[in-house]
Amino acid sequence: MTISYSDTFLKLLLRWKGSLWKAIWKHLLIFLTMYYIINAYYRFGMTKEQQNEFMKYVMLVDGWTKEIPLTFLLGFYVAMIVRRWWDCCQLISWPDHLLYNVSALIRGQDPETRIIRKTIARYTILTSVLAWRSISLRVLARYPTDDHLVDSGLMTKEEMIMFKSITVQVDPHQKWWVPLNWIQTMMVRCFEKGTLTHTNELRVLLDALEKYRNGFFQLFIYDWIAIPLVYTQVSTISVYGYFLFALIGRQYPSKNENEEIVDVYVPIFTILQFLFYVGWLKVGEDLMFPFGADDEDFEFNYILERNLEVSMLIVDELHNQVPPVYVESLDDEIHLLHTNASSKLSNHPQRQHLRKLKFNVDSMQVQAVPENHLNERDISASTTSKLSFADLEKLANGPNKPAGIR
Repeated sequence: MTISYSDTFLKLLLRWKGSLWKAIWKHLLIFLTMYYIINAYYRFGMTKEQQNEFMKYVMLVDGWTKEIPLTFLLGFYVAMIVRRWWDCCQLISWPDHLLYNVSALIRGQDPETRIIRKTIARYTILTSVLAWRSISLRVLARYPTDDHLVDSGLMTKEEMIMFKSITVQVDPHQKWWVPLNWIQTMMVRCFEKGTLTHTNELRVLLDALEKYRNGFFQLFIYDWIAIPLVYTQVSTISVYGYFLFALIGRQYPSKNENEEIVDVYVPIFTILQFLFYVGWLKVGEDLMFPFGADDEDFEFNYILERNLEVSMLIVDELHNQVPPVYVESLDDEIHLLHTNASSKLSNHPQRQHLRKLKFNVDSMQVQAVPENHLNERDISASTTSKLSFADLEKLANGPNKPAGIR
């Protein structure tokens, strides 16, 4: 089987979901409709004198379009949004690190210890749902009320009663941190009854819990503090204003720089500019709020399902599990094998850029130390050894500073 990268690229180029074509086809259709209405009137609805007069305005407006620093504005705008989007990606909380520590430190196969580990894992998923449904449309549509949490098994009825009894005055619906407090209490009780044998073990678990909590908190900050509206308005107005002028400035027939008449029925370069600039703007608009239900928004539902399955495996089924190890395995050899497909792929191992540099024999000869340099060093050493402590102190203090003053 051969891998055709050109076919893969073509499939990506023609893909509809999350593509450039899906994002701007309506805008491009409206632009071309308005363009050809003006063009048809220019060609067939004006007299020769009117066309000559209109051509002057075409050249004037086309010059105006060159005065808009579109690349500069869009470059900074989209770069800032992409950096913000990637930061949000990095702040998605995964419970693996926390639960690996739970499985390693809260050990035991008795029913009570297993319940503790599985309850901690369930609380981590419950925290994710409570936190993400306040920023993600996908999660909110899946768990619109607290009753849905009980129906799914993420929360028991007793826990629901306790959860609803907690009163928060400032932001009543933001109680996502409550299950984390329950986890913290369970960890402290494990230390008090001796399941955790040292304060360092408790410290490791609490640090992992704090790291897990901090991801949600930082994600709320990004959802709360948006990019200033003025910056978005400047970029949007500049793009649509540019193509509003282009409706006139890119009409044909027109004159080039040599005052020659040029007639083009399809403005190819203008259409390409529309794809680039409006597509660039749409990238910023789509990535500005990655918590919705668009094609390229974060798949929080998948993350929840993955985290639930992996969490229960870590704390229960895989707890204290390890394959048997035999003495005979010391003599086993390991060979990294290739398949027919992988052996045909190009290989570029690391190579140091000075690996082929060779010096000739004369360049590698060690230089002899000059004799006068040796004599000066011997004289200096012998002179210093003859000085008394008072003389050394005078040299250190200087000629105008009395001895004994620091």
